[in-house]
Amino acid sequence: MVWFNLIFWVLAEKLNLNYEDAERWILNLIRTSKLDAKINTQTGTVVMEPNHPNVYEQLIDHTKGLSGRTYKLVSQLLEHAQAQAAR
Repeated sequence: MVWFNLIFWVLAEKLNLNYEDAERWILNLIRTSKLDAKINTQTGTVVMEPNHPNVYEQLIDHTKGLSGRTYKLVSQLLEHAQAQAAR
């Protein structure tokens, strides 16, 4: 898994902010967005993990409702077939 380290003083320098303002800015950014990030105040860094799930998690998410949808589809087909046979 790829981790991204952001150093506060580098951010402050790039944004032309002092250290405290840069720390406050990144804290607000983490709070308002859906970032999975942790702030380490001892080292002055932010550690962020990518938001995208791995392929296994995506496969599980896509197949969770598959059996329910399949059951419903088969039920509808059987009802339609029974209605046709009754005619």
